Amino acid sequence: MRILGIDSSTPGCSVALLNNGVLVAEQKADPQPSFSKYLLQMVDSVLNQGGIRLDALDGYAVTLGPGSFTGLRIGVSLIKGFVLATEKPFVGINTLEALACTVDAPQHPICPALDARKSEVYAAIYETRNNSLHGVINESALSPEALCDLIKTPTLFTGTGSERYRDLLKNSLGKRFLEPETPPRFSTAAGAALLASRRFDTHKQFDLSQLTINYIRKSEAELSLLGSLAERRSNHGN
Repeated sequence: MRILGIDSSTPGCSVALLNNGVLVAEQKADPQPSFSKYLLQMVDSVLNQGGIRLDALDGYAVTLGPGSFTGLRIGVSLIKGFVLATEKPFVGINTLEALACTVDAPQHPICPALDARKSEVYAAIYETRNNSLHGVINESALSPEALCDLIKTPTLFTGTGSERYRDLLKNSLGKRFLEPETPPRFSTAAGAALLASRRFDTHKQFDLSQLTINYIRKSEAELSLLGSLAERRSNHGN
């Protein structure tokens, strides 16, 4: 089974090709504001490395958030175009779960944390049971301090959120704060493709209306609009 994975929700996007659960090729972009313009080029490069055409794939995996609002929209739009063009199914994958899949920590819970700005992180906690990830605490946007309150046992942290707030987490959690001893095994896109390959038969979709982005919280534009509406109501009330 050949699955193309795409992640554009994290600061550096990635693309990966898996064949029967084995990584064939992947590309990762360095974090930069305009990384998305390289996404299609990365797809083309990965397919060329794998020696396969887009229409010969069995399906797609895409991260659905949480993460960058703009990046998520770009990745989902690209997958929609591929599905329409090739009539191949897709599987949507939670970004934090895909990120957790990139590290090897069978003995400890894994906490993938992404920098959510506004002094918050997007985070969740997973445990590995029978070689599969199981959610212990669902994803949410919360302060690093609030995240520390959830950590009761030694936990492995990964992601941009844990990097940004490393000192705070380490000082607060002490021995409960663990870091990977080696770099991630593969990209977040490869993690998404691996999870999708395991769930392909039960979770594959052709219905693009099911391709729903998990933003967790409202965008700046939505918050600004809600603030303007509230202000207008207040002015009319006066």
